[in-house]
Amino acid sequence: MKTTKWLAGNFIAPEALSSIQDAIKKAGGNEIFLIGKLNEELLVIDVDVYAMGNKNAVPAITKDAKYGDVIIHNHPDGILDPSDADIEIASCMGTLGVGFYITDNQVKYLYPVVKVKKKPLYEELNFKELLGQFLPGGNFAQQLPRYEYREQQIEMLKSVINAFNCHKIALIEAGTGTGKSLAYLVPAVFWSIKNQERVVISTNTINLQEQLIEKDIPILQKCCGLNFKSVLVKGRNNYLCLRKVYNLRSEGGTLIEDNNRQQLNTLLEWAIKTRDGSKADLNFIPREDAWESIQSEADQCTRLKCQFYDACFFYIARRNAASADILVINHYLLMADLIVRQESKGYEGVAILPPFKKIIIDEAHHLEAVATSNLSSVVSRLRITKLLGRLINLKDARKGLLQHIKGKLKEVSSDHDKSIAIDITDKINTEIIEARQHLYNTVLEVFEDISHAVGKYIVNAGLQKDKNEEMKLRITTHFASTDLWHAGIEVKLKSLCIEIHKFTLLLKTVLDKIGELSKKSQDILSSVLIDIVSCKMRLKMVAHDISFFITTDEKFCKWIEIKRYKENPIIRFCTAPLSVSDGLKACLYDNYPTILLTSATLAVNNNFTFFKENIGLDQIPEDRLSELMLRSPFDYKKQVIVGIPTDISEPNGSGYALALEHNIFKTIEISEGRALILFTSYNLLDNLYQKLEPRITHMGYTCLKQGMDNRHSLLDTFKKDKTSVLFATDSFWEGIDVKGDALECVILTRLPFKVPTEPIIEARAEAIENSGGDAFYNYSLPMAVIKFKQGFGRLIRSRDDKGVVVIFDSRVVTKRYGHIFLESLPDIRYIKDKGEVVFREMKEFLAQSLH
Repeated sequence: MKTTKWLAGNFIAPEALSSIQDAIKKAGGNEIFLIGKLNEELLVIDVDVYAMGNKNAVPAITKDAKYGDVIIHNHPDGILDPSDADIEIASCMGTLGVGFYITDNQVKYLYPVVKVKKKPLYEELNFKELLGQFLPGGNFAQQLPRYEYREQQIEMLKSVINAFNCHKIALIEAGTGTGKSLAYLVPAVFWSIKNQERVVISTNTINLQEQLIEKDIPILQKCCGLNFKSVLVKGRNNYLCLRKVYNLRSEGGTLIEDNNRQQLNTLLEWAIKTRDGSKADLNFIPREDAWESIQSEADQCTRLKCQFYDACFFYIARRNAASADILVINHYLLMADLIVRQESKGYEGVAILPPFKKIIIDEAHHLEAVATSNLSSVVSRLRITKLLGRLINLKDARKGLLQHIKGKLKEVSSDHDKSIAIDITDKINTEIIEARQHLYNTVLEVFEDISHAVGKYIVNAGLQKDKNEEMKLRITTHFASTDLWHAGIEVKLKSLCIEIHKFTLLLKTVLDKIGELSKKSQDILSSVLIDIVSCKMRLKMVAHDISFFITTDEKFCKWIEIKRYKENPIIRFCTAPLSVSDGLKACLYDNYPTILLTSATLAVNNNFTFFKENIGLDQIPEDRLSELMLRSPFDYKKQVIVGIPTDISEPNGSGYALALEHNIFKTIEISEGRALILFTSYNLLDNLYQKLEPRITHMGYTCLKQGMDNRHSLLDTFKKDKTSVLFATDSFWEGIDVKGDALECVILTRLPFKVPTEPIIEARAEAIENSGGDAFYNYSLPMAVIKFKQGFGRLIRSRDDKGVVVIFDSRVVTKRYGHIFLESLPDIRYIKDKGEVVFREMKEFLAQSLH
């Protein structure tokens, strides 16, 4: 059946027709790729040639095509049926509002694969219409039995609507219980439906993502009767790769390490039955190296060329996301997408995510840390040896990608290809294997030499009290002037870079030789070839990161981490940016008209100054930024007391640990378990757990410790066992939601200041001091206050909750900065007195009903 043809003149103006004809002639009648501009009547009036190809194909350069443009592409044979590749490109670009036309070489006929639509005018959100959903008697009140009208929620709704309508950046601190999820979801969904424009919602934790997808969005769909599509988007590495699975099944003998065989066999069995191919579908947590063997990775993906493309779990998920109105993602995926867009300057097209204009960033207090992580690098011995081991197995030289490709080379058929295959095999056997071993030995030698030299330096300088303690040695100006740096580190790392480059050049000669094979033979090798190319590119990236580590750059902090493993020192070379402000402005604020940043903890001292400076919002024009602080609707004076014993030693005092042990036990006696104990040091946590666990268990309460199970299971146990006690640190200061009588006491053992000697903290503090600021008041204190607010926020999660927060750090009342911590909390009742008074008041409070 022939494709229907239209006259090209109905779609393209005469001058543009002539330009296309001339371009095809200049290309010798081969395929060309153009982007056309349209007038108000949707007639192509101007074209730009972006690529010229051969009789069968042309590069598709899509990055400059914008909404309302059209891609034009000729078929020299005059048959205008779109190929599979044409359909793929047309599908991707069509979702961006870009048309796709195929024409013949005379530009007489045309087939419009995707027609261009006029860019619609935005329809603004109507505050009264959206307010009606929340009012008493509105949709939420009618559908939800326990629904409460909250003024704070309406204030937030108004601010979000204003940001959407006026293309603003809105900064909103919404206290616990505000109902912020629905306050931003309603405007996001209504905007997406009215304007056919996707909205991205980014969170830091999987808990909040699951809450949005499984609870809040279904509530919105049910109550408001709205028809829209929402998708939870996961990073690529969460999905298995069917090509890798196939290779492991068919070539496992040369690819699977013996120590991974049992778990990989389990994963391969799961791969046949899995519903969505994502790690979350597993009923166990796989070992990292086993999962890496089957995970989907961008630099090991052949896309359309892959025989499993149509069934690929990752691309099925991405196609699903491309048709969604609301995308729920995490901050790491958002930052990765923004970095790709910045590098390719492709803010209108598809990067990791489909295109979007409106972004809601919940748990926004994590944005700086996530941005820092995305712009950081770590070079370890393991990072390099794993790549070398993939090429040729470190324990069994008969296994690995290079051995695999040698086996595949035996399948080539023509005499010409057989001759090349013999050359490649000989090169692998005589040069590559030896070179790989030489590089492997060099890596071990360099890392061992530097580890011992740095270890000796640390001991001689008296920097390490315990030989098993992990040390972080910052590369300061002083350290960079030492002989250790110049002769012991810089020279050795430079030589390692040279050796890596030599090896990658040798790999390139093999890859170039493979390029001389016929297309048929290259197709046989394509699957393993992509993995070898990936190893080569990753080795080059390692060399780049090493080179950057030994290069002076005042905008970055660099340090060496050293710790002992089985009595041997292990060393890592780390790099992180001092500030992410300029980077976030360039990739985020300058390119997206509407951004909402919200959290329960953004303000310090009742202002957003610290947060704005940290993430570059201080560089945004004032008229583009709106700010709103909303107090929690909970009655904290009625629901909670804060006890601060004033007769306990300060944390750095000699008797602190012993006093803390006594006071924690006394508190748990009074609260009858039901306690979350938050530490800032895992060592102190572990020490006190060992001492208190037998005594707490003897009272009949279950004693739990972070690390004894995965986070989700641990919290589940804590919620179900309503008299249990949980010892925790770091991530447990936030993101956990335990309503009811399972949690009636939160113990803050110490004010959560970051360790001042942590390299990136120390370097940022120095930068503040050097620019005339006060590192403590401008940086260390605000960070601690935000985490302190998070820790306090674990207690009261609903109007029915009650309980006590006990702070065993007297600095909150004895130091002049202490009031900043306490003033950051809601209006509340404090008991600042000797321990016996605090415990008596606590006992009375917990004994009485809220009513």
